[in-house]
Amino acid sequence: MFENNKKLFFFMPDFYQAGGQKLVSDISLNLPENIEQTIVLFERKVSFPYKGSIISLDVPLSLNFFKRIFGFFVRLYKFKKLIKKENPDWVISLGNSANIINILSSNNSIVRADMFLSKEKNGFFGAIFRILIRMYFNKSLKIVTVSKASAKDLVDNFGIKKEKITTIYNPINVEKIQKLAREDIEPQYKEIFKSPVIITSGRMAKQKGQWHLVRAFAKAKSKMKDLKLVILGEGELSSYIKELISGYNLENDIFLLGWQKNPFKFIAKAKLFVLPSLWEGLPMVLLEAMACGVPIVSCDFRSGAREILAPDTDFNFETDKIEYAKCGILTPVCDGKFYKLHQPATKEENILSEAIIESLTSEKLRENLIKGARERAGFFDIKNIIKEWDFLGNKLN
Repeated sequence: MFENNKKLFFFMPDFYQAGGQKLVSDISLNLPENIEQTIVLFERKVSFPYKGSIISLDVPLSLNFFKRIFGFFVRLYKFKKLIKKENPDWVISLGNSANIINILSSNNSIVRADMFLSKEKNGFFGAIFRILIRMYFNKSLKIVTVSKASAKDLVDNFGIKKEKITTIYNPINVEKIQKLAREDIEPQYKEIFKSPVIITSGRMAKQKGQWHLVRAFAKAKSKMKDLKLVILGEGELSSYIKELISGYNLENDIFLLGWQKNPFKFIAKAKLFVLPSLWEGLPMVLLEAMACGVPIVSCDFRSGAREILAPDTDFNFETDKIEYAKCGILTPVCDGKFYKLHQPATKEENILSEAIIESLTSEKLRENLIKGARERAGFFDIKNIIKEWDFLGNKLN
């Protein structure tokens, strides 16, 4: 499968609690022993298992404007020095900053674009990185995108050469997820799951759109009195979401359980998984929820949801109504605006609420969604996806 005696570097900000980092863990654990692996981090934050060794540059990301710029150049200097010393055969990087540093440091750079980049704004630095992507991505050895839609986005909006791009879907370890899903939840949470539970998982940030789900849930709750909502994750929007919950008097119905080491035992016990994201690359939480055998409702954001849930449709299409797809339900993406309590639900939030109610009340629909989700999960199993990385065994130049 792979040539002998090869040296592989992974390069990213940290190895902690995120989908891209989980991807590296899965790849690392499934590569053959004759690939020498080193994970290089901006800072030593580690929560996933891995093979090989870890090197920390000890220059973490900073929110301070000047420290962020200074840190970029310090990391560039340190990483160039490390590459010159170790001379790896390939360097796979994740994240905008790591990707640019990788291209500037290594002749064997493989950059992973894990977002629909034209949708990802992120203020001043987002604008700078979009310029750098146009300037430097074509200089990389290869670009790995997580969806066909994100690949097309790079070609259409950033001028990236098609021949540079390979699409490799995120993998999941179905067997491991299903084993963890069978674990019991802690006693303090069991009372919640005696009621029908909607669950979502993700960092509490604008990208994830959880406040739209809270507003849609408030409407659904008026029709299904015993309904509960569980949100797994932490982040900068937690205060705003808590204010909404309090304003709607839903403190006994919406539960913020924070980051969980094993989210699957919660997801598997829910009646429905809902993903209200505004944009993604290829959301691993959808794949993991499918492996847990839970029916799914997802906004039809760019990109990934359609390729996962409706694989036989045009990945460029975006629905404006409820779409009953092969492996889940798709609804229009919400507008991303922050609303006050007195403001009525938007059209998209109303459609999301309607999809939630229907998926919980129609037994035939639920059965079809569960069957489709379980079958689709197998396609993304690590045993299948790892084969897509076979190009590491070939001469790429």
